[in-house]
Amino acid sequence: MKILTIIGSPKGKGNTYDTALKVETTLKKINDKIEFEYLYLKDVNLLPCKGCFQCFLKGEQFCPLKDDRELIERKMVEADGVIFATPVYAYNLTWLMKSFIDRFAYVCHRPRFHNKKAMVIVTTGAVGLDFVLFNLAQAVGTWGYSVVSKLGVMYPPEKILEEQERKLRKKTEKNIKKAATKFYFALKENKVKKPNFLNVLAFRLQKDAFSRKDQNLADYKYWKGKGWIEKETKFYYSVKINIIIRVITSIIAKIVIAKNPKPEINTNN
Repeated sequence: MKILTIIGSPKGKGNTYDTALKVETTLKKINDKIEFEYLYLKDVNLLPCKGCFQCFLKGEQFCPLKDDRELIERKMVEADGVIFATPVYAYNLTWLMKSFIDRFAYVCHRPRFHNKKAMVIVTTGAVGLDFVLFNLAQAVGTWGYSVVSKLGVMYPPEKILEEQERKLRKKTEKNIKKAATKFYFALKENKVKKPNFLNVLAFRLQKDAFSRKDQNLADYKYWKGKGWIEKETKFYYSVKINIIIRVITSIIAKIVIAKNPKPEINTNN
């Protein structure tokens, strides 16, 4: 079992790294055969997205930026599970993690990590845990990852009372153990994720949008190649979907199509 941990902290080895290291220690107590690899976004060559839309129009291979994007994607593909970790900066993701997500925007259109398990870790000095946990999980979820575990940890920047520190440390240790264990057993069981209402709706809206695109565009070719735009295809992979969810998402998709013309890409943004 191989786990890739992507650290989005500009410090590299700060509180976020320490938390990820504690997760690794917990996992290795369960199974000492697990392999860990750490990727520090501050140390890789990942240039900021220029918004040229070449990845959407022609394919990611036509991106004019020549950096480590392909290498990073290959590492994510090869890993059994991925941990995405970031501290909270100004109530949000760090610029490194946001830039990383931007560089993989094409995967939101052409997801390729279905049923791969992910864990998200967020650390903060005071606030922003829930918001950033949601944003990070939502972002990698659009790539196909099944986010099976979320861990938020607080590291107060100012000195606090000894009793408060003891309680916080105890709570943190408990949460780390719980989140790491949940992640491990999700990896071990490797069950196919049953999609919820929003998952099915997202698929249906993308299916309708991409099936109406120019057949020379990368999105259409990708979806066509996967068999996702065929009428009988209900989701990215074969899974039983509740009939009520299927009916409601179909109605919503038809309403959206009726209100929107054939999609076109504006490359001036």
